[in-house]
Amino acid sequence: MVLLKAKKNRGVLDSKLVQSETWKKGYRAFSVLLTKPLGWLSVSREGGDSLSRLDHKSNCSWYRQSAGHEKTCERYLAEYVVRRKGGVPDQYHAFTCHAGKHCAIFPVNFFNETKGAFIACNLKKTLAVLQPQAAAFQQFLKGEVALACKNYELENLKDTLHPKALALSTIHSVHRVVSTAFNLDELLPRIARLSMQILKAKHCSIFLVDDQRQYLISKFSTDKRAEKGTMVRIGSGIEGKVAAGGEVHLSRKALAVPFIEQDVVGLIVLRDKADGKPFGVNDLEVLKVLSEQTVVAIKNAQLYEETQQLTLGSIKSITELMELDFSGDNVHLPLFADLVKGMGFDLGLSRRDLVDLERAVFLLDTGYVGLPDAIRNKRSRLTAEEYETVKKHPHRGVQVLKSIHSLKTLVPIILHHHERYDGMGYPQGLKGEEIPIGARIVAVADSFTAMISIRPYRDIRKVDEAIQEIKRHSGTQFDPKVVESFLKVIQEKKIK
Repeated sequence: MVLLKAKKNRGVLDSKLVQSETWKKGYRAFSVLLTKPLGWLSVSREGGDSLSRLDHKSNCSWYRQSAGHEKTCERYLAEYVVRRKGGVPDQYHAFTCHAGKHCAIFPVNFFNETKGAFIACNLKKTLAVLQPQAAAFQQFLKGEVALACKNYELENLKDTLHPKALALSTIHSVHRVVSTAFNLDELLPRIARLSMQILKAKHCSIFLVDDQRQYLISKFSTDKRAEKGTMVRIGSGIEGKVAAGGEVHLSRKALAVPFIEQDVVGLIVLRDKADGKPFGVNDLEVLKVLSEQTVVAIKNAQLYEETQQLTLGSIKSITELMELDFSGDNVHLPLFADLVKGMGFDLGLSRRDLVDLERAVFLLDTGYVGLPDAIRNKRSRLTAEEYETVKKHPHRGVQVLKSIHSLKTLVPIILHHHERYDGMGYPQGLKGEEIPIGARIVAVADSFTAMISIRPYRDIRKVDEAIQEIKRHSGTQFDPKVVESFLKVIQEKKIK
């Protein structure tokens, strides 16, 4: 039995029909029942009357010798479809070809529309004799065509919806990525890896325009051709031309999309699909969506970094003011900062919380500014009234810092670092988990560094003595799990 084969230029619908396994099996069976006819199938394409033909090589001598037979059959098919365009024929019917052979034509209908027709020519018997087999074949053909049409429509729907769904998913993914990235060094690698994952690319490079708008500078790359720090003159090469014109680049092996705010601020380049396939229009549309989201994230990250510089300037000014007003020993501030960072990391704090911890170290004693020297430098025991004055220093520190928006996240640490785990501390007498974790960490590190620093009201303690004192107050003054973390971190530090 010879099967029908689709040529390269066949329509998608008829190709799907003859490639179906159920069609192949059914066609074999009905070819036997219909005494091995030559099969001709014509299916009209969407929106027109053009016909495509599926044929097979014939070994029939009459076929080889019958000049014009192919033309006659195709003409008959075309005339039949055009003639039936106004109505939908349900029944097959017989005809005799120019060679005098018995033939039958079967309508191909779907959703009250004639899609085409199937011709069985060179029947060995008349259609009247083969009527039961012909009726069964008509039902088989109807079912196969319906299935092929539905599969075709489903694939069209998939081709339409898949890029849109992927674009929506990309927006969600980018939002999740940028919401946890606070600077460009964190943001750009995440965007690059996300782009490679979504579009299945081997390499990704991200460039930003320099301040003079003369060059692109590679800020992140997995491609050796554009390693971090590589400079490309705007207007030169794929990247430079995209930056100069603000247009996208799409080729088989490269895809580049600019980051555009009011002007081009950079671009993203993907190279080489992991599966070896070429980049396509759908890839371009998805990368455009990702680019639109990324440019907002880049500007936010740049603003964040500028804010951080202003914040550090504020901290430096406040610290310098405290140095002028405070006569204590601050030589251990670097150790204090290392301890709180190490403990915070050990206890699983987020990156933002770790930054707040480190900054709080340098601003803990802000509230002591303006405290009378008679109280601050007193060697004897403080009176009850003097102690109440000292206890107000966390509130005074908060009053200084709360006016600086970028330092507001430090307020809970500074306000509550004198609370005690047993609830006997100040200023609010918080207990246990009520005390912010940052304040509990700082309380331990502050007490330790205070014990090994010079203070006018007591003698300096040795490091081992200070550690034992911290351990002795675990569960009362200090959170036990924070003390445990402190003991772990302090062993890793080389303290002289």
